[in-house]
Amino acid sequence: MSAPGLIRSGWWVAVAAVVPSALVVTLLLRPPDGSPARARHAPIALEPCLVDPGEIVEAMARDGLAALTSPAVLTPTEVARSNESERGKLLVPSDLVIGVELGGQTRAYPLRLLRWHEAVNDVVGGRAIAVTSSPLAGSMAVWDRTVDGRELSFGVSGRLLDSTTLLYDRQPADGASSLWHQLSGEAVAGPAAGRRLEPLPAALMTWADWYRDHPTTTVMSPDPGSKRLYKRDPYHSYRGSDLLRFPVDPLPPAGPLRRKDVVAVVTAGDVDAPFALRDLAEAVGSPRGTWAAPIGDAVYLVEFDAEAGSVAARPRDPQTPPPPVRVAYWFAWYALHPDAVTLP
Repeated sequence: MSAPGLIRSGWWVAVAAVVPSALVVTLLLRPPDGSPARARHAPIALEPCLVDPGEIVEAMARDGLAALTSPAVLTPTEVARSNESERGKLLVPSDLVIGVELGGQTRAYPLRLLRWHEAVNDVVGGRAIAVTSSPLAGSMAVWDRTVDGRELSFGVSGRLLDSTTLLYDRQPADGASSLWHQLSGEAVAGPAAGRRLEPLPAALMTWADWYRDHPTTTVMSPDPGSKRLYKRDPYHSYRGSDLLRFPVDPLPPAGPLRRKDVVAVVTAGDVDAPFALRDLAEAVGSPRGTWAAPIGDAVYLVEFDAEAGSVAARPRDPQTPPPPVRVAYWFAWYALHPDAVTLP
């Protein structure tokens, strides 16, 4: 496969597993200036920059992974019908989905599809949202994409900070796009630097569990142009080791948590409470269970399956709004919060 083909397909991750990262970036992943992906959009501004610009890695071409906007959706019946008729299963019970419930509407975004897009601009329950994922950081987050009264649309910039995807806004206010951190929701460079997206309630659950709790859910349909890619998982070996392919600073110190232990971050008001799924499993004596966690002024029930890597949270008091939940590898969260201590 040619270098441009590697970039378009996302196979740069697989290549990075056997070739030193710097060489990959230099030889394969930096597109020529004036490429179609660059010519379609406003330039990405790196000033002002809230981080050291040298820490931002250009890992592939802008839009090397194609973010989606308002994708078609399927009903659970249509998913089951597709599973029967297609050679490859669209969605099996153990597949993880990012679940969103807003304004009385529910939707599931299969993680197997999202790893080839990393951002989906959608509307659920009348709310303009960005459903985002960064497979290198093991992270997912759902954001309100309305900022200062403007509805933004996000694409994949091809750049990383601490091995986490940096998104860019496609409708810049002043002719230049900003870079937005997928996990923190903060614009780290460009005219929007310092502004933050609002996190929204979400869950990372198996399809079986999400469908059980939300039988009227819709499901993001596969992008017709990407079906060939969906059958591949270039992150399989990456998930199975503690090796990182791009610079991260700071890294968590050696301790009971491994770099790629899965951490769920439950946000209540101004409080971000990180829970390592492995710690929760040890606390309840089972890989699957529920942990009651006081966060801010309320108690939240954190439901998890450490083996599946799934987690959701709900308030004990039904009058309390559901909390935003983000998921990430421990190293990615620690790079943002080096003073973080996981609970319980």
